[in-house]
Amino acid sequence: MDKFVSEHLYNKEIEVYFGGEGNQRLRGRVVGSADGVLVLETKGRRDYINIEKVIAAWEI
Repeated sequence: MDKFVSEHLYNKEIEVYFGGEGNQRLRGRVVGSADGVLVLETKGRRDYINIEKVIAAWEI
């Protein structure tokens, strides 16, 4: 997954979905992905996400 993110989603705005209710989502610009951790940046804040927990992701 890290390779896919770095080749196709790097520096793009995305939203990731974790399942369940609609509020179990995060969005931001992809600024990194390594060792199974996706890094999104939104308004100066960085979110570090375990890629194994992501069910779906899409560009916004």
